[in-house]
Amino acid sequence: DAIAESVDPRTSDKGAVESLKKLIMNGVSAKGAATPGTILQFDCLSDGSVKVSVDGKAVGSASGLSEPFCDVFLDDNGVSPAFRESVVENCCGVASSLSSSSATSTSSSSHNPIHIIGSLFYHKLKLPKLPYKYNALQPIISEKTLRAHHLKHNAKYIETVNQIVGEGGVSLKHLSMEQIVKSKTLKESNPVLYNNAAQCWNHLFFFRCMSGSGGGGEPTGLLAKTIRRDFGSFDNLRKEMESSSIKAFGSGWTWLGYDKKEKKLVVSTMTGAGNPLIEGIIPILVIDMWEHAYYLDYQDNRKEYINGFFDRLVNWKYAQQNLKHAMGKGIVPETVHHVSHHGLPLVAALFSANLAKKTAVHMLFQQS
Repeated sequence: DAIAESVDPRTSDKGAVESLKKLIMNGVSAKGAATPGTILQFDCLSDGSVKVSVDGKAVGSASGLSEPFCDVFLDDNGVSPAFRESVVENCCGVASSLSSSSATSTSSSSHNPIHIIGSLFYHKLKLPKLPYKYNALQPIISEKTLRAHHLKHNAKYIETVNQIVGEGGVSLKHLSMEQIVKSKTLKESNPVLYNNAAQCWNHLFFFRCMSGSGGGGEPTGLLAKTIRRDFGSFDNLRKEMESSSIKAFGSGWTWLGYDKKEKKLVVSTMTGAGNPLIEGIIPILVIDMWEHAYYLDYQDNRKEYINGFFDRLVNWKYAQQNLKHAMGKGIVPETVHHVSHHGLPLVAALFSANLAKKTAVHMLFQQS
């Protein structure tokens, strides 16, 4: 369920997501049970499909999911740090770490070591596909605006990052996108790289904060409950984000984030390529307040653009997944990995079905 839930927001092919879920469940059922040491193997093939195997036995494949699937699990370092840390910390009760090629995390308790192997490699960033068609956000955001936003502005940031990293030597090539965005040192020492990398991260996150169908309205579940706790009501949160966005000087981003230290949701508007990760705040939702996001459709009427975002576009399902991860209640829907990893197999040991923290769990992630 967690795997399928993480892949779901990244593709419009819901049938493929269900196929992937059934393959995993059927494979585990055929084995008899999901026990520590069970090996789930996912091969992301060049035809765009994901092949599923359980303990070396092929179960089947789900078409069209290779790119969104890899977005969830893979990073420039071979293994998604957010996925790894979420599983290790939430399911095993130990902290994880990663060296240049492998890592072993241990605890002073009765936990067995968690062995994680990942290869370091660098691929040029590629413009990520949108999770919907260019006309899917109309009439709130026109096809003309979305095409310019994605194909011109977003693409330019990616091109610039590739150029800087390509000329920057090994030290830069070993950095993940999230490591760059979190680095105050890089922001000061290499502002061009930092700003363009942050814009790559911000745009991928923003595009996933909108839904081509069924967006808008009010959140439900954990997110709604947390908003009421921290803001009094959803209306109060919306008013604060609207006010902050409208009053913001120049270009920037209005963020809803989760402060892990204070254990609460916070709203902040950051200028330029600002991202709350640099302050230790985990992004939950964002509104792009750069003019290229709305000017062709609304000119200087920011309020109408923001109202449309909340009324018709906001993807509360995605925001809720981000909050669950921030609060340690789920697996992150990875947002920072733009690289296409077609043809690279991922092997992971499946942990016990009840996710018992006291169970000794061996996990192996290997990329060949």
